[in-house]
Amino acid sequence: MSEAVDPNKRFVEFEAGQVVMKEGTLGEGLYILMSGELEVLVKGVKVAQINAKGSYVGEIASLLRCRRIATVKAVTPCKFLIVGNITRYFEENASAALGIAQTLAARIMDMNSKIVAYQGEIGKWVQQGEDAIKSQDLSPFTAMLREMQKLLHESKPEAKAED
Repeated sequence: MSEAVDPNKRFVEFEAGQVVMKEGTLGEGLYILMSGELEVLVKGVKVAQINAKGSYVGEIASLLRCRRIATVKAVTPCKFLIVGNITRYFEENASAALGIAQTLAARIMDMNSKIVAYQGEIGKWVQQGEDAIKSQDLSPFTAMLREMQKLLHESKPEAKAED
């Protein structure tokens, strides 16, 4: 007996270097990573590397019916299960809805910790700048600029790829 084909789900594959989804485009479906490794870029800045089987991408556009908020590129050959109707998928798979909620919660926690760390660095730089101005010794600005460059280099925008 053959298995029925679900029109709400389909598999798709991407080669290393291919764009899976592009920031600003209309989203079609929720992508579930079956194999491979991805990088996620927002405004050209790499914000995540994903390689865990079952990871979700494209969930925000699917849930909010909005444009994609990130570009996702295949780092290695990738295979995805694409779910077209996310509402129906969640009605049929309550555990998937919980999985998405957990994924989004983990991403919020990660963003919050990064924001706090960046705020701490900025506060330190402001204090160093004020101290340097008061003492009229501008040499601390050199160290601050190096720290800023290092931080910016870690989140340097990727070169634009031809799509």
